[in-house]
Amino acid sequence: MAVANENVIFENREGIAIITLNMPERLNALSIGLTGDLLKILNKIEDSGDIRAVVITGSGNGFCAGGDLREFAKEDNKIEYLRDLIDILNLCVVSIRRMVQPVIAAVSGAASGAGMSLVLACDLAVADENSFFNMAYVKIGVSPDGGGSLVLAKTLGLKKATELIFSGRMLSAKEALNMGIVNQIVPAGEALNRALAMAEDLAKGPSLAFAASKRLINSALFSELETHLEKEKRTFLELGKTRDFHEGLEAFLEKRRPLFKGE
Repeated sequence: MAVANENVIFENREGIAIITLNMPERLNALSIGLTGDLLKILNKIEDSGDIRAVVITGSGNGFCAGGDLREFAKEDNKIEYLRDLIDILNLCVVSIRRMVQPVIAAVSGAASGAGMSLVLACDLAVADENSFFNMAYVKIGVSPDGGGSLVLAKTLGLKKATELIFSGRMLSAKEALNMGIVNQIVPAGEALNRALAMAEDLAKGPSLAFAASKRLINSALFSELETHLEKEKRTFLELGKTRDFHEGLEAFLEKRRPLFKGE
């Protein structure tokens, strides 16, 4: 049975939770409304005893294009808005890592900025051949959030993580596979089906062993996650006050190259 609202669709399919980000006209960009609804669903799953695996995907032509900059541009108090949005996003990331169930990202189209951070937070990821990934933050003069800088560094190491964060360049699905950002590539339109097949296999497996293994992975790689998320937030908010950020935002809205001045 699917439960839908304007922003997110939740379905419990025989013990497999399917979460669909549902703002396709914005490529499922993260507004406070969408991110808040995602958090409510994640919290519900954490408290559920009948969910054995989770799939997160996006409707339309994208997984998630990052923060909703068009909504943000309308806000009078932009720093307060950013703080609220990042707080909610960080709680989503913590919930994904904390929940005992395996979480699989099913990616089609763009996974940019915070959208890529969400993919990185998941335990496993399937991407269709037309998907692409980028740490887009530098394009608007800010630093990563949602744990992206931590997980990318853990996944890729210093040099490659720094390259992707500094350049903000697009990664193809094949590049993401080769770097270990995703586990599998499938034909266009098949990411959700493959992720569901993986979830069905996991749902039949030893849930206690999966939960214990996830705790060990978290202990080995992400014991500092919440502290790091707070550092990311502080840095992002500091950069949100700069002229470079406002130039990056205006350039994005005007579809032109930003002229950063280090101010």
